[in-house]
Amino acid sequence: MNQANESAESNTWRYQDSAWLFIGIAIVIQLARILGMTAAHGELPFLSANDRSRWCAIAALTEDGKWEIDRITELLDSKQKSKIWNSIDIVRHRGADGKEHFYSSKPPLLTAMYAVVCKPVTMLFGKKLTEEPFLIGRVVMILVNVLPLAIWWVWLYFWLEKNVSNAWSRFVLLNMALWGTFLTTFVATLNNHLHGALFFSLSLGLIWQIINAHKQGTSQSWWTWCMCGLFAGLAVACELPALAWAAAAAGILLVIDWRKLLLGYGLGSALIAVLFLATNYWAHNDLRPPYSHRGLGAEIASIPKETSDQAAPPLETVVALANQHGYAFTDKATIIPARLTNVLQFIDESAGQRVAIESQENQWSICHWDDWYDFPKSYWLPGNKKGVDRGEPNQLLYAVHFTIGHHGIFSLTPFWLLGLVGSVLWLRRGGVPTKGWKDFVVSEAGMALAFSAISLACFVFYTMRPVEDRNYAGVCSGFRWVFWLAPAWLWLCIPAVEAASRSSKLRKLVGFLLMVSVFSATIPWPNPWTHPWPYRVALWLCPEPPESKP
Repeated sequence: MNQANESAESNTWRYQDSAWLFIGIAIVIQLARILGMTAAHGELPFLSANDRSRWCAIAALTEDGKWEIDRITELLDSKQKSKIWNSIDIVRHRGADGKEHFYSSKPPLLTAMYAVVCKPVTMLFGKKLTEEPFLIGRVVMILVNVLPLAIWWVWLYFWLEKNVSNAWSRFVLLNMALWGTFLTTFVATLNNHLHGALFFSLSLGLIWQIINAHKQGTSQSWWTWCMCGLFAGLAVACELPALAWAAAAAGILLVIDWRKLLLGYGLGSALIAVLFLATNYWAHNDLRPPYSHRGLGAEIASIPKETSDQAAPPLETVVALANQHGYAFTDKATIIPARLTNVLQFIDESAGQRVAIESQENQWSICHWDDWYDFPKSYWLPGNKKGVDRGEPNQLLYAVHFTIGHHGIFSLTPFWLLGLVGSVLWLRRGGVPTKGWKDFVVSEAGMALAFSAISLACFVFYTMRPVEDRNYAGVCSGFRWVFWLAPAWLWLCIPAVEAASRSSKLRKLVGFLLMVSVFSATIPWPNPWTHPWPYRVALWLCPEPPESKP
């Protein structure tokens, strides 16, 4: 073997060895994070109200066999003082017994999947989640977070080996996946964003497999198409805006084989849709997820106003009208203000009954109660929300801050700027389709256009949300609602990274972008449910009034 071949083989071996070493180190570090994760009070490994909401539901399912979390939220610490399992991410509504109960505000499907993993763990160790939260909780997080992420990293390594031309580019892209995205940041907490990204990546990988087979004149099995639809559906179940990806994927597959699209991809997607609705009905006796219950229900009756400034309708009239429509109010019912503007609530705590009374110009409209976030001591009542949870009233300012500002996608993770360059390079590389639009749709350029369109759709979607939803995803170390797009953005970066590999100056620039991204993703490792570092710096330089601090 000549010297050049020996050198080439040595370089290849060093890259592969380094890549596997880095993957191993990344897995070990995430395991160590989970095994060392402890809340500030030292009695739970759960870090925020967001993940406690899911853990409460998991505990209720695995221990009580029901979705009501009343008992779990009342559990006290070892000093019998603080309700350490309680959460602000909860809702209250009538249950099957006719009385109001507390529930997690998270869509039930993913929580049910977590519970399916948790139950055998509790049986194996002979301990309940609420009895041994450190043991059971950490084992579950390793199984549902670290294991799937590790599999994705290994799969990504092999995919990069096959599809990216040079070792430097593969190494950079792999390290971005290992350290630079916020998916790694959230490994130590239960969340839907990690799994949304993984399910999205699985559906993307299967579509890529179907496209390549189509180009080679062969076809993939119905099973592959069905699994593609199933994973795309699971991505939507985790992240609602992933509907844009599910639709784009259907458009791509339609070009290849409309029969397999309907009976393969369509069947897999439909299965997840049925499971999503079924688990929601199981948990809440309603097909809509909890976060959609923030307004008025259907009108059941109306009462003319006696005067324009009448404070409330007569109690006895409301009781009579409501009881005519299936309610059972007693003489203990009262009228109190509601969370919504111009709305009162007619509530009977003893009977577990409640209706909404909306003040209109000439009448009182009696409606079924449908604001599940309105209950005593709710964090979501007017005046209780703090910091970013109050919402940003200026849409333009909001868009600036979640892109290049204190919660910015590009300011926190500047590596994604390469995705903007890469999307242009993918389109230039694809050129003008010579055989019609169908060939373009299934090309790399077509895929880049789809990813760019989906990203733009998400940008518009979040910019146009109501004020109460323009909160930068709450107290969180990044704009977590777009984390699921990380695999797509990583793919968009490929041609830009490959182009940079040919210049020493550009390689240094890429390295700098990677280091800033890694810094932003790893600085909140002790607790992902904290504000991004630019926001904390801004608060330090220009603090808000004490009552407004998050």
